[in-house]
Amino acid sequence: MLNFGTAGIPLNTKPRTTKNAFYLLRKMNLNAMELEFVHGVNIKEKGAKDLVEHSKKIVVSAHAPYYINLNAKEEEKVIRSINHIINTGKIINIFNKYSDANRNIIFHPGYYLKMDKKEVYKIMVKNIEKIINYLKENRINVMLRPETTGKITQFGDLDEILSLSHELGILPCIDFAHIYARSMGKINDYNAFYKILEKVENTLGKKGIYDMHIHISGIDYGKGGEKNHLPLKESNFNYRSLLKALKDYGVRGTVICESPKLEYDALILKREYEELE
Repeated sequence: MLNFGTAGIPLNTKPRTTKNAFYLLRKMNLNAMELEFVHGVNIKEKGAKDLVEHSKKIVVSAHAPYYINLNAKEEEKVIRSINHIINTGKIINIFNKYSDANRNIIFHPGYYLKMDKKEVYKIMVKNIEKIINYLKENRINVMLRPETTGKITQFGDLDEILSLSHELGILPCIDFAHIYARSMGKINDYNAFYKILEKVENTLGKKGIYDMHIHISGIDYGKGGEKNHLPLKESNFNYRSLLKALKDYGVRGTVICESPKLEYDALILKREYEELE
């Protein structure tokens, strides 16, 4: 089974609050939402506790702030990045007390900064281990999910993210639109998507397939990879073939739509997926 939902508050939510977003999603027969803390963790712990009761039947995850670089040259930036992820964890852990499915923290690990990629990988492992240790020591029951990234300057191609996940005992966020953009449009058919799923299973076992967190959107790219997200039908990204691969492989988990047409495109994804045989 796949849950479908939005990256952040749906466009038609009025007033635009997280509580109202949960009600609108249920009304639209969508059942997932990724809290977007991209500009900072903007829900306090008390606020999260008040929201939990309203999130029934919604799988809640959270995206940590964008300005994270666990490979920053300045130590204070690394510490700040670690704290952003931990603070995101503290909030999603509150939702986790309501449902074990509500435990995923998605984050972009950082940038290469023109360094040797193998060295960057080692630094990422070291700094993510610090986060994992803090979470364990403080009994914060969440799952870290480093995301496959869309720009070639960013750490986070598929192999890096899968290797990181395997080594650290965590799980990835597979953003198929980012992978498509990073490949300059080459990874964009059923066979290519199916091979990604095979690679996930070969690296992480069935758990990697039965507990997936997926991002889908239309996307534009240039020579540096990702430029910006687009509505599904304004992009050449072959989302229909991706949905077919997900269905055929028996993937379970959550699909988050990051299109600018949030809930509209999330519904397209859900309906087209359900119509597949």
